[in-house]
Amino acid sequence: MKGTGASRGIAIGPARLLSRRGEPVKEPASSGPGSADAEGVAGEVQRLRAAVDKARAELSELAQKARGKVGPEGEALFEAHLLMLDDPELTGRAERLIQEENLMAESAVEAATREVCSRLTAVDDEYLRARADDVRDVGDRLVRILRGEPAGCLGALKEPVVVVAEELMPSDTLQVDVSKVLAFLTVRGSPTSHAAILARTLGIPAVVGAHGLTQAVEDGALVVADGETGVVIVNPTEDELRAWREKQRACKEQREALLASCRLPGQTSDGHRVEVATNIGSPDHVRESLENGAEGIGLFRTEFLFMDRSSPPDEDEQFEAYRAVVAAMEGRPVIVRTLDIGGDKKIPWLGELSEANPFLGLRGVRLTLEREDLLLTQLKAILRAAEFGDVRIMIPMVTDLTEVRRVRRVLRAAGEELKGRGRPPDEVQVGIMVEVPSAALLADEFLREVDFASVGTNDLTQYVLATDRTNEKVQSLADALHPAVLRLIKLVADAGHRLRKWVGVCGDLAGDPRAAPLLVGLGVSELSMAPRLIPEVKAVLRALCFDECRRLARRALSCSTAGEVRNLLPHPAPTAGPCRSSRG
Repeated sequence: MKGTGASRGIAIGPARLLSRRGEPVKEPASSGPGSADAEGVAGEVQRLRAAVDKARAELSELAQKARGKVGPEGEALFEAHLLMLDDPELTGRAERLIQEENLMAESAVEAATREVCSRLTAVDDEYLRARADDVRDVGDRLVRILRGEPAGCLGALKEPVVVVAEELMPSDTLQVDVSKVLAFLTVRGSPTSHAAILARTLGIPAVVGAHGLTQAVEDGALVVADGETGVVIVNPTEDELRAWREKQRACKEQREALLASCRLPGQTSDGHRVEVATNIGSPDHVRESLENGAEGIGLFRTEFLFMDRSSPPDEDEQFEAYRAVVAAMEGRPVIVRTLDIGGDKKIPWLGELSEANPFLGLRGVRLTLEREDLLLTQLKAILRAAEFGDVRIMIPMVTDLTEVRRVRRVLRAAGEELKGRGRPPDEVQVGIMVEVPSAALLADEFLREVDFASVGTNDLTQYVLATDRTNEKVQSLADALHPAVLRLIKLVADAGHRLRKWVGVCGDLAGDPRAAPLLVGLGVSELSMAPRLIPEVKAVLRALCFDECRRLARRALSCSTAGEVRNLLPHPAPTAGPCRSSRG
């Protein structure tokens, strides 16, 4: 059976087949439409409100756990779900259905969920259509609470299993005990879905889009899954099992060898230096980064400080968080990105930002310049943390030079305020994220006014190719190896060389061991990625000379499609993914 590999690694173990969610609730004969008395209706409304309160408590707890487990992405997901609990179109509609149609609370929630999802999937807006999964997730949670069913079947696994399902909601993925899940296999979904992204973050192999999977797999059946190739084997023969166990063994040995050499400097075989750094979402990720050989933090996402609260963090709270990371890195560079919210990241205390297309709206630096009080406080905290190490500031979602100049003005004001307190700050480097075409096309102009640039290939790809990377129907088009994207990266790297400013890449492409040599050949001098990807990327670079990387880049730039580029890339041994087995 073949699906799409979504998170690398080989898993062998018994299948745990999850039943379909959201089966209709059958109404008792005594409670059909029109038969409930006023007392029964009031009781159902009270049950619904109690379920909402319990769901709110569960989601708040999960948001805090997600912050430590996967950083701000997971936490933001649960924050969005919390907001949905107060949505009049969901819970408000369910309450009206109880009152007007005498439905049980379970049926009312399911009916309201179907109505909202139907509207979202019918709208010609990919962002809104993608939110239907989140609405279903919240609706499922409320129904489960109303039925009195225990929370999170994935959180109560007794033995390591390969989880098989039609689809997995993001909250399912976040609740797992990683030691009990060997792999995720789903019929639906894409490599860019929330669940797939979280599987990669958690280091769990995953295969998506394996059609017919749930019909072919019985609960407890032995399954082999390769999260790189998408191959799934149900009830393998003895010869097949022996061969896959040998692949696992080799994978484990290679992974151990990579970890043993991960603290060597990032460079090509002929000594061309490439800094290999990490992306983190909270101070909790620093230790893992250092254990995997990170030479710095190329992207410190600060959104975790602003989530799950009724007001923004003050200067001292931010300072303590930044100082902890800077001190732990012991002189290695730490690039702190200013608050990057909007688009897919919502913060309750900011209020509802009513935008037809949030990804083209008030996000990143646009929002912080709208709220200069937030920016000023954050910059003061960052400047104070710079006393403890090599701190740099990075501005997200820049499209115009006036934005950079306005941020620098606020930075000067922050420095003057600290100077007035008797603690003049050190000078810090200021850079930009290149995420939109205008920043890449005007790279020379931008780099004359900043100290560095880091290309965010995830958003750059989305904006260059006009594709929503979360939309399964067009996810194959959202390919960062598209020649149009590569030529923009080359423009930025060339501008950096002309102006003697360094240029890095901090999107998913940087952590792809096949693509890393291409980026180096394009002229990039820093790659920043998830911690567990660092050892293999370093090993791949050490196996190639700089001239090979440049030749690869020249050939890639002459290609016409992403597929042509991919065919040029080297094929390193599949060592980055975990090898997980319940038997041996």
